[in-house]
Amino acid sequence: MKHPTMHAVPGADTAAPGNGGRGWRLNWDHGSAEVQPLGGMLGPVSLRLDDERELDLMHVAPWAGTTGAAGLPGVLRRLRGEWPCVPFGRADIPAILPPGWHTRASDDAWMHGYAANQRWTCIEASALRVHLAIEYPADSAIARIERVIAADPDAPALDISLSIWARRAARVPVGLHPTFRIPPAPGRVQMALGPHAGIHSYPACPPGAVSRLLPDTRSATLSALAGVDGPLDLTRLPLTMPTEELVQVRDLSGTGGQPPFALHYLDYDASVGMWWDTEQLPDLMLWISNGGRINYPWMSRHLAIGAEPLNSLFDLGRVAQAPAGHPLADRLGLALHPDQPWHTRYRIAAWPNARQGD
Repeated sequence: MKHPTMHAVPGADTAAPGNGGRGWRLNWDHGSAEVQPLGGMLGPVSLRLDDERELDLMHVAPWAGTTGAAGLPGVLRRLRGEWPCVPFGRADIPAILPPGWHTRASDDAWMHGYAANQRWTCIEASALRVHLAIEYPADSAIARIERVIAADPDAPALDISLSIWARRAARVPVGLHPTFRIPPAPGRVQMALGPHAGIHSYPACPPGAVSRLLPDTRSATLSALAGVDGPLDLTRLPLTMPTEELVQVRDLSGTGGQPPFALHYLDYDASVGMWWDTEQLPDLMLWISNGGRINYPWMSRHLAIGAEPLNSLFDLGRVAQAPAGHPLADRLGLALHPDQPWHTRYRIAAWPNARQGD
């Protein structure tokens, strides 16, 4: 392997031992971004909207880098921004699922996959591009994954690629995990989705959390989801009450060059959009973390939105199966083969808006 010149992230080495260590920084005319070895996570990210404004768009957990986080699983220790989940989802079995659902043991205990919990190796790094890789354990169906994070030299945008090499043929739930920053002022971030085939609520209460949605229901629009106290609008964040929600948007797409998913930061007159291959990853799981988890490290203080393109049954693809008639029963993951690596590309970009009313 080529040994590149690496750009250290100031302060990264102050984390607790094993929490991430040395990282890399992208710097270009339209922004800056940091990448850490732990989980290969991207964040924070600041994109320059014009000569006077920058938008910090990727989430960084409030406990990241603290001494108390040293005992957390790798994926949570320095939780931030964006990373790939191969395989996607939880490794524990939910305590309660609706009638007709079946459970099974996960192949391993790594939440969101081995790579989300381990340190990645840098193949090459420059001010505009970071190329990372990680080898999987010998007993895993996955042999290796790589990702490239590249700044668009002409725009406030990042282009990211993911490649997966399989050790043997396998059906694997796969997802991306961009997690965006939500400022604390209620309702000042507006979420927009492209055309889709319905929004499905999680079939169980998220562990250790408060949920205000009726489980295992389908709703036509994000502005009127089926809630325990009536319709719940998730289009304006953060919400005024604590809650933790997981919903899956089926067959989401963009039209006319518009992103399938966008956030409008009303107090910044700015938007962030995400584009991906919706044939490869047809759905989007939304993780609305709105102070609804009370246990450490969440402590009712965690605000973020995860917008996660995936081919999976929520985050349950490793441990559960929906009934045959369920609208998401066909979300079985990617068919991976050892003779053909799987590749995908996606883009995250920001742009300024004309000032709008509420």
